[in-house]
Amino acid sequence: MKTSYILLAIIALITLMGMVATDVLLKQEYDKIDWRNPYQDFEKRSLPRVNHWVVEGTPANEIMLMHSADKPQALVAPGLVKFFRFRQQGDTAFVSFTPDYSGYQSEPRDEADRELSIRLVLWLPDWQTLRVENARLTLSEFKGNKLTIALRNSRLRTNKLIISDSFDLTASANSFAVLGADQYKSLRTIVQDSSGVQLNNTQTEAFTKALSPKAEIQVRGQALKWLK
Repeated sequence: MKTSYILLAIIALITLMGMVATDVLLKQEYDKIDWRNPYQDFEKRSLPRVNHWVVEGTPANEIMLMHSADKPQALVAPGLVKFFRFRQQGDTAFVSFTPDYSGYQSEPRDEADRELSIRLVLWLPDWQTLRVENARLTLSEFKGNKLTIALRNSRLRTNKLIISDSFDLTASANSFAVLGADQYKSLRTIVQDSSGVQLNNTQTEAFTKALSPKAEIQVRGQALKWLK
């Protein structure tokens, strides 16, 4: 009987030690998680430093483009790396991210007021031009001297851009751009066919526009103060 008690005590001690060890390991793994970074599980891909970018996407996924002080890189959602392609030609980089979206139908302006699920993040240092094709892209917290963006069958959303000189924006093939709480020295827009641009709390010292007969310009919030 005494031996049985000893065995039970040993088993209980081993079980308790195992539980403590498990708790310690779980806490260590928990502490490794950066809860402020929603992209920590994304797979990293190196990108070059170039001035010109061409990004092709799909209407079903959001691409986030953010300024980086470090080397450029792409973060791709788990399981979707096979849909990510990249090539470089001189000072221009071409990024393609085209997961299957069969059955998904949506016009660029349908996503004007909402952000889709982010599946690709581009961290890029200083750059000059961006061409966006068939994508839903958000450009956030970018600072620069000049910026040129061309949209084709795409939706663009911006947030907290600071451009000390000129921002040139061209929207074509039914594209739609929502310019948020940004600051520009001057804003020049070319809006073709039935594309549109919405200025939402956007601040600029000069605004020029070239519009097709079917083009649309919307002005909201602080942007109403400088519109003429």
